[in-house]
Amino acid sequence: MGIFRRKSAPRITREQVMNTRPIRNPAIEVTHAENGEVSLKLPRRRVWWINLLARLGGVPEYRILTLDRVGSSVWELCDGEHTVRDLISLLASEHKLSRKEAELSMVSYLRQLAQRGVVALAVESKELAHE
Repeated sequence: MGIFRRKSAPRITREQVMNTRPIRNPAIEVTHAENGEVSLKLPRRRVWWINLLARLGGVPEYRILTLDRVGSSVWELCDGEHTVRDLISLLASEHKLSRKEAELSMVSYLRQLAQRGVVALAVESKELAHE
């Protein structure tokens, strides 16, 4: 009996992460509140087991994610123009954080947004070629 192994994703270096460009998911509807917060209307994931639950009436078509002022400003900067390095620098300067504190916070936050399908991290192909 053979063992099936899932092919692991290619490793990406810290430097490559710093050069990625976060991009907002275009399928998300955005509502801006007067207090500076942003609400995101996230469509339901199209996975077989979620679709089955939805047919049984247990899963809504959308879920709402509300970002605070800091999260909202990060969301606005996820335009494909700014790198993760740029976002860290802006966070550090605006909130008087050390570079390390800003980096840890930003990378963790972007990872959460990516896992929820809110943003994608675009890696330039020339970055991967140097591996």
